Amino acid sequence: MRYILKICIAFLCVGMLFVGCFDSEKDKAQAPVLKVETQKIAHQNVALNFEYAARLKSIQSVKVYARVQGVLLSKNFNEGDIVKEGQLLFKIDPTRYLTKVNQAKAQYQSAEANFIKANRDWQRVEKLYKQGVYTIDQYDTSRSNYLSAQANLANAKATLDDVSIDLGYTDVVAGISGKTGMRSYDVGNLVGSSGQDVLTTITQLSPIYAEFSIPNTDYYFMRGLENSRIQVEYVLGNGKVYEKQGKLDFVDSVLDSQTATIKARAIVDNDEQKLLPNEFVRVRLKGFEAQNAITIPQTALLQDNQGSYVYILKDGKAHISRVSLGQNLRNNQVLITGGLQDGDILVLNQLSKIRESMPLQQLDSKPQDSKAQDVKPQETKPQDSKK
Repeated sequence: MRYILKICIAFLCVGMLFVGCFDSEKDKAQAPVLKVETQKIAHQNVALNFEYAARLKSIQSVKVYARVQGVLLSKNFNEGDIVKEGQLLFKIDPTRYLTKVNQAKAQYQSAEANFIKANRDWQRVEKLYKQGVYTIDQYDTSRSNYLSAQANLANAKATLDDVSIDLGYTDVVAGISGKTGMRSYDVGNLVGSSGQDVLTTITQLSPIYAEFSIPNTDYYFMRGLENSRIQVEYVLGNGKVYEKQGKLDFVDSVLDSQTATIKARAIVDNDEQKLLPNEFVRVRLKGFEAQNAITIPQTALLQDNQGSYVYILKDGKAHISRVSLGQNLRNNQVLITGGLQDGDILVLNQLSKIRESMPLQQLDSKPQDSKAQDVKPQETKPQDSKK
């Protein structure tokens, strides 16, 4: 009796399992097909904009030295003023140098008088020597005196010029036009004793440089393009674009082996002094184009341990397509350098629910974006997904 009961229970369990499997297959067959948005892939020319971190640098900045020793008598500017080349900045006590100039002038006048006398004597002796009046010794002596007086006059003139230069250095003037820095010495101080006393600095603010580095992968798009065709915008720290447009001034001829970048420099007018040296900005380079390129939304990009991939809709089913990535772009687009062809139907959403060969229902396709794209300075990691 117990044996028969066990057999009945076994048959009952098998029946229930069969019914469960049947119901499961029925539910599976009745499950709705997943609806997805798609985009039709097409090659096109894509306008590119590149953006890089940059540091502003003055075209030139000079230190104003006290080139002679003396007491500082006056300061003729306000710190932070815009000064012109040749403008008087400081006055050093000139008394000592005026005395030296006067002394040198007197020595020059004395040498000049001696030279005039020696010249006259020489002209007279030379004429009379030819007539046999003077001997050869008298002739040589007169000529020697003339040449010596001539040399003394030249030496006195050089000494006068030298002390006159020192006197001129008591007027400390601006070597360039630009903005002055803070003074290093107050009026009344003794300056110039060391020969290295910097009184202030002058920095030229307009135009102004922006120095930055271009990754070698981006330089591919710039190679062979004239610098005059490249438009340069300056993005300030507050996110606003500087109102004046710059131009690319310099691109290095060698690649930095440590950073795989190329040094570059842009220049822009800064007449209103809104940009300051050592300020960090971003430069945006415009005027580039990727020929026959494919771009897709970054949200359509997936990644696993084998690399990056997307889902392609083919014959109503999802299929994995491995892709090679180019630059990441500003509006959440990414350049695709391999893995997709014209006419492929790219799946855009529901990606976490999709598996290989899974049936999908296509909604209306979205057009591919062909507007100018800004290349991101840093790469954005693709979404992670498991198959």
